Amino acid sequence: MPSSFLVFRTPFRPILPFLRVLVLLPWTLSLSFADSIDMVFITSGSVLMGDDSILDDEKPAHFVSTGEYFIDVYEVHIWHWEKVATWAEANGYDFSSSSKLRKDGPWWYQDRSSLLFPMNMVDWYDAVKWCNARSELEGRIPLYYEDANHTVVYRSGQIDLNSTNVNWSGSGYRLPTEVEWERAARGTASTSTQDYSWGNSFLTGALANYSKSGDPFDDAATPVGYFNGSQKIIAQENSRGGESASPSNMISSFGLYDITGNVSEWCWDWYDADWYSNSDSRLMNTRGPDVGTLSGDPLRRIARGGNYKSYSEVDRQWGNSLRIAYREAHLPNLGSRMRGIRCVRGTVDDPLWVTATNWKHFPNWYYLDWFGHYYQSQVTWVFHGDFGWVYPSGKGSYDNWLYFPQHGWLWTNRYSFPFFYSSEDSNWYEYDLLHAELGWFERSSDRARFRWGRAFNR
Repeated sequence: MPSSFLVFRTPFRPILPFLRVLVLLPWTLSLSFADSIDMVFITSGSVLMGDDSILDDEKPAHFVSTGEYFIDVYEVHIWHWEKVATWAEANGYDFSSSSKLRKDGPWWYQDRSSLLFPMNMVDWYDAVKWCNARSELEGRIPLYYEDANHTVVYRSGQIDLNSTNVNWSGSGYRLPTEVEWERAARGTASTSTQDYSWGNSFLTGALANYSKSGDPFDDAATPVGYFNGSQKIIAQENSRGGESASPSNMISSFGLYDITGNVSEWCWDWYDADWYSNSDSRLMNTRGPDVGTLSGDPLRRIARGGNYKSYSEVDRQWGNSLRIAYREAHLPNLGSRMRGIRCVRGTVDDPLWVTATNWKHFPNWYYLDWFGHYYQSQVTWVFHGDFGWVYPSGKGSYDNWLYFPQHGWLWTNRYSFPFFYSSEDSNWYEYDLLHAELGWFERSSDRARFRWGRAFNR
């Protein structure tokens, strides 16, 4: 330990909002900010589930309480899916062949990338495994496991998971339960029986993407967040006057887009037509029926929200799947261009670098697969092979601040490393992993180089 270590003081860590940090990295600046990485906080509360007036499987309407959680602002789009899936497939994950048959945005659409349309053609197993991969890539603890002891992370194959296979108290991403989806969809009107995320007002093509609603993409998905006040609607079979309406920003009262229409969204729960008559459906944070209590073949999983083919004449005859209360049910191995996902996660945080492993035969030395080896002192400071003595603060491997005595505070995480954000000058820096000399950082804005790490050769 260097003699100067004893005079180091605990540095003050700046607090900055990094909810969107992953889309601000230098290599993603060409993409729109409409990124499914954005999440909003849903407070604990009650929601009125179901509807007594239309379909039998929505009856009886009943109140259910949920805890607090975060949910994606947007449906997961293709760019985000591919970013995670590419990493996942290189790290032991597999996804269905149908997920490779996704439909991208049309070639003629130039306002935004064709990859900023909702991901589709994913089956339920793909969706669950992708949630795990998203967790691992960002440095969070995955939630889905092959076993009830939570020792084998679910990464491959088609396994019909039950609630015991899920670490519900973990920090990672997962599919919403049916109750969580409906609470988020109803928003601040959680005790009403509104049909749509905006209420019960007359449905027009200016409000959501549904069958022949008049958007330029009929009959197909719109870009995530398309109905933001700039949507363009033309007269069409089901536009219902939307082409004449002044477009409004259709963000929900909880801050979500595309809750109604576009693509329907996989949920965690198994489908049971009689579930709402079961007293367990009223339990706080209910996760749906246990598969062992279900009868009939084949068994199906829930999806919610309706899609760009909803509100056709046949769809209306069968209950109008755009309604918040409508309960879609699909075979879990069946992907569709009309179905995608939206993730949730809990409000818990992991201790800093909780997944680090001890380096055998070297006391107090640890290893992180993305950060490398480091020595943990008894007074928080760590010694890193490339950086020297730095003061760490943060959560898990997803929110990491490092204090460099030669510069100040830098932020990074598993997803963005070797890129760092400096709170000292509001610039991004890339750590040079290939230079013959350790410790060099390059500023992204002008390529200026600075040596804040160890003055030592590799």
